[in-house]
Amino acid sequence: MKISLSPEIERRIAEQVRSGRYRSADEVVREGLNLLLQEREKEAQRPPSNGTENLATLFEKIAKDVPAKDWESVPTDLSKNLDHYLYGGPKGS
Repeated sequence: MKISLSPEIERRIAEQVRSGRYRSADEVVREGLNLLLQEREKEAQRPPSNGTENLATLFEKIAKDVPAKDWESVPTDLSKNLDHYLYGGPKGS
């Protein structure tokens, strides 16, 4: 098998061999390719996410640092009158 590598990749492979961690360029390429394929396989097996869980987790992390006094100042009708509070539109009933 013959493959073409960019000069940057060839330089990085040579650095790894010079470091003594690998005995040859073939060994570097084999291990790197194996690790990449394993990672891609893990990603393929991971259930799809629409990001909701990550957003909720992020919100929880941020919210825990907000003092209770500040939460008390959030309007109770914020979701109902969001346009009013953000853009100055008319306030709903």
